[in-house]
Amino acid sequence: MLGWEAQIQIQELLELISLGEEVCSAVKRAKSFKGECSTVGKLVNQLSQTMKTLLCCIRSARAQLYLRPLRCILAEVKRHFKLALAVLHKCKRRNFIWRLFTGCNGIQFRELHNCLYASIEDMKWLLSIYVGGRRETPCKELPRYRAWSCIASVKMGRELDDRIKAVDSLSFLAREKDEYKNIVYEEGGVPPLQKLLKEHICLEAQIKVANTLCLLANEKGREMAIVKEMVSTILNRLSRTSPIWDRIEAADLVASIAEHNPEMKEYHLIRENVLWRLVSLLSSADDHTPSSLELQLKLSCSKALLILIRESVRNCSTFTETKGMLCLAKLLRTEKNELQYNCLMIIREITAIAETDEGFRHSTFKSSSPASNAIVDELLRVVEGYDITKLRIPAIESVGSLARSFSVKGSRVISPLVVLLGDTDREVAIKASIALQKFVSVTNHLRSKHSKSIIEFNGIPLLMKLLLNDGDKELQSHGLTLLCHIAIHNDGESNVLINAGALNALRTTGQAVAEEQSELKALVTEAISKLQSNNTEKHEEPDNSPGIIQCITEQSKAFFKFMQRQWKIVLQCLTVYLPENVNLLRKSCKKGISRAKRSLKNRIIRRLKKSNCVEPSSTQKPLMDSWVKEIARKLRVMKKIVKSMEKKEIRRRFGYIIYKLRTGNRTISNELYQIHIFWSLDILVKGEDMI
Repeated sequence: MLGWEAQIQIQELLELISLGEEVCSAVKRAKSFKGECSTVGKLVNQLSQTMKTLLCCIRSARAQLYLRPLRCILAEVKRHFKLALAVLHKCKRRNFIWRLFTGCNGIQFRELHNCLYASIEDMKWLLSIYVGGRRETPCKELPRYRAWSCIASVKMGRELDDRIKAVDSLSFLAREKDEYKNIVYEEGGVPPLQKLLKEHICLEAQIKVANTLCLLANEKGREMAIVKEMVSTILNRLSRTSPIWDRIEAADLVASIAEHNPEMKEYHLIRENVLWRLVSLLSSADDHTPSSLELQLKLSCSKALLILIRESVRNCSTFTETKGMLCLAKLLRTEKNELQYNCLMIIREITAIAETDEGFRHSTFKSSSPASNAIVDELLRVVEGYDITKLRIPAIESVGSLARSFSVKGSRVISPLVVLLGDTDREVAIKASIALQKFVSVTNHLRSKHSKSIIEFNGIPLLMKLLLNDGDKELQSHGLTLLCHIAIHNDGESNVLINAGALNALRTTGQAVAEEQSELKALVTEAISKLQSNNTEKHEEPDNSPGIIQCITEQSKAFFKFMQRQWKIVLQCLTVYLPENVNLLRKSCKKGISRAKRSLKNRIIRRLKKSNCVEPSSTQKPLMDSWVKEIARKLRVMKKIVKSMEKKEIRRRFGYIIYKLRTGNRTISNELYQIHIFWSLDILVKGEDMI
């Protein structure tokens, strides 16, 4: 049954056919310009025959026709027919006086002929569309005609390929000029596209249709009309009652819409409905569905969610308000490969938003939030337990983005990152360095405490190694930046940095690396100034300070703590430093201990007095004597231990220390170093094994 629009057009065609017969009758009555009138009659008769054919096509059509161009073209034909009647009326008499007063001439006939020829071409084009069902190039290269041609093919094309090609053409027109967007919308191009989107066509075709609709919806006032229908179609396909392939295709369609039309992904219907549905599908498991299809559905949903939340605070907030965070933590723990990677990328995007948006960070990553804690636990598990760079990189970046969310107790997060500074994969080492920079940068109010944690977790030697890597400027630059932040923001740990050679490295290698980077150069200068200032204050300690003994004791303790952190390095160095002749080792050990014991007291006083210009007070001398006697007693115990120990035990416990005693120079620095060694021996005698 024909619609009311088709019935109206049929009535219009019948009236025009009748009007054409009236024009032909007027041609027969013409007395002047008979040749011109005869041509008019032929053209009108041709138009009438075409309209009769169109009338039959419309009456026999089973599907809805695109009648917008027919209505507009018939209006033009009607106007031309009336013009023909007016001109022919002027030719009903032959005398000159009549022609003079009516103003009929050859120019009018030429204009009328041109109009009728144009109407004939338009009618042929309409006939090719309605009869053949294919898109023909219009005779008039006008925007409206080009849009008509494409819309007609989308709505009435018999082959899907022809309809998709017409969609591509509409998309091209919409991108070419904003004028075409208005024409396509006004000429009824949206409903055919929406209808095509609902049909079971291939995913590629769906994506093309959806993207074209989004282009047309960019104009204000049209979003609701276009997007609402499109979202409704997508939600129906994402429903749990839909076949799983429909859900997979719908999720892929959402991903394409969000990727190619970023302005549409924050539209409230997509944010509040589609995003929620995707999260629910990602969390669900269908026992009646083959596992491969279920996995494919989760992959498609995760890809769509990743694109929807990227650089969108509102979408991230909506996502975290659902059970999305707990869902991601669960999938990170249970899934593998691509799905696990997609979940990590989603977390990376969420944490990146948290890094830049303080309100979102405080509301989402609270220390009391179970979802937040679950995410952090899984990130650390990936960082520590996986050796796959593709997975570790987004996990490291996510932890770094959350640097300002961790409290002082967050040192459990810093330790794994410090370890990664020594990773053999340069990209992992660089990302770990960048992440740690966010813990100790000026924007982090806990930068001093985090700097101390990095030092305690043996980060300085690893940073020195990065800084001395001449073959990789990027690695050097990031390592240098982190070292500078630690040097500037540490409280009371400058001696560790100086003893590790950080000050000399900053003066030489650091300044060379930062030569072409103005910001880094300024950072290096500030770090050097801070370390130099702390070093000067240390050597200019006044007489009312805790005293020489306490200074020595604190230095020795600091050294021993450093040695404890270096136990792995000590183990590696044993094979290099141990002499092959164990007997020679024993003799050297005994000789070095005896020599050190005899002159220990005098050398300590003389060297310290000379270097610090401090005269031991009357209260300090007895304490120093007591301390030296205690050391001597410990060394006597050590002699007995050395005599009784097996060769292997000597190598295991004291090889590195005895080597240092044997090879030490007679400088004040080495004297103090020997004091550190004696303190270490003291601890070892008490039973505290540093290896």
